[in-house]
Amino acid sequence: MYNKTLIGSSSSIFVRIVKHLNLKMADSVFTSLYKIGNKSFTRDRFFTFKVLLGFLMTNLQKSIQREISLFVDAIELDGGSIPEVGKSAFCKARKKLQPTVFKALSNEVVNEFYKFGEADLWHGYRIIGVDGTRIVMPNNKAMSNRFGVVVSSEGNKDNNATCMAQSLTMYDTLNNITLYGSLENIAESETSLLYKALADVTLNKNDILVFDRFFASHLLFLYLQKLGVQFCFRMRSDWNIVKDFKASGKESQVLVLQMPSKDKKEAIALGITETCIKCRLTRVELDGGEIEILLTSLTDGQKINVADTKELYGKRWPIEDSYKTFKNKVCIENFSGKTEHAVMQDFYVKIFIMNLTAVAIRPINAALSKESVKIKYPHQVNLIEALATMKRAVVSFFVTGKLAKGIKRLITRVSKITEPIRKGRKFKRKHKAKKKYYMTQKPV
Repeated sequence: MYNKTLIGSSSSIFVRIVKHLNLKMADSVFTSLYKIGNKSFTRDRFFTFKVLLGFLMTNLQKSIQREISLFVDAIELDGGSIPEVGKSAFCKARKKLQPTVFKALSNEVVNEFYKFGEADLWHGYRIIGVDGTRIVMPNNKAMSNRFGVVVSSEGNKDNNATCMAQSLTMYDTLNNITLYGSLENIAESETSLLYKALADVTLNKNDILVFDRFFASHLLFLYLQKLGVQFCFRMRSDWNIVKDFKASGKESQVLVLQMPSKDKKEAIALGITETCIKCRLTRVELDGGEIEILLTSLTDGQKINVADTKELYGKRWPIEDSYKTFKNKVCIENFSGKTEHAVMQDFYVKIFIMNLTAVAIRPINAALSKESVKIKYPHQVNLIEALATMKRAVVSFFVTGKLAKGIKRLITRVSKITEPIRKGRKFKRKHKAKKKYYMTQKPV
């Protein structure tokens, strides 16, 4: 029922993005930038530059030899022919590939997507959620030296020390696009990672960055003003301006914040010349009755009222869901290798796959939302199924060249396996123990 409409809709954006990526991956200049060594990928081997990229895109979660067998089967199902090799060939080949190749390809997906001008906006703004999380890393000496360890509160025994990294993400919450992701030493603060991110991501005056309470600082407010972007912060209750605002009983208040003297040296290093900024505090009541104070650069209460600011902050939530997807669906902590090189390849390729999948299912979700059949709830693509289907589809897109066949298979599959959207459902947040993945005990 969906196929003709969906294939036509997909071809306007997604197919063109896939074709663009294929051209990039075949370009000799691009190849030279992301291979390690001039002689890498020059011989006739199973893992050519493009085949290796395609294999890593299949979101490796099982044993490497099993993944190679599935990869070969997928190629043969598309009518191709390729010999099966041992995992040692893959281990040798991946050492020749820069991990940042997938960061570059993900940026290509993002840039091409926005070129079409069909991104969802809120009051004309792109909403960018910013948040950090900790990632459990392979526990070995080299990785512990690089990323650091966290010691269990149970004691200081060696077996309670877990290698972990600090990650930060910038996420377009309306379009489910990851604009930036980083993985650094656990000792690095989320704020220091944020300044690196802001230097790397292209932003404009129609972007609103939305933050949870622990990011707020005068220095960051002024730096965002320097960049020319809008912002919204959930504020901590220990700020004096928050205490005074709460005591006033007001719903909204515009105020001017001055740069503290302690920040002046760092402000100069960041190129900040303005020493004050005009902001607005708003009081919002959450569904549970809790009062929260938001601080935003959107000072015009006629254009963006108090109810709007509450809605704006609520639209930050998809970044929380994206971390659930990252950890539980694409299984970022289930690494295909134990080295920093392998880990960074996995990290960037999984961001790439999340972005590619988000673009692929957009027209399908749009068609499902317009479905004429009367049903109790609107439906959307089941994301787990979409990610699982993409594992097979990338072989058609980037290895065998069966683009039309891959698109049709992807759309047919994910448009049939959908889930209802039950708006307004809320559940208390539960913190569960992390699932561990073992290199020698991968699932079949």
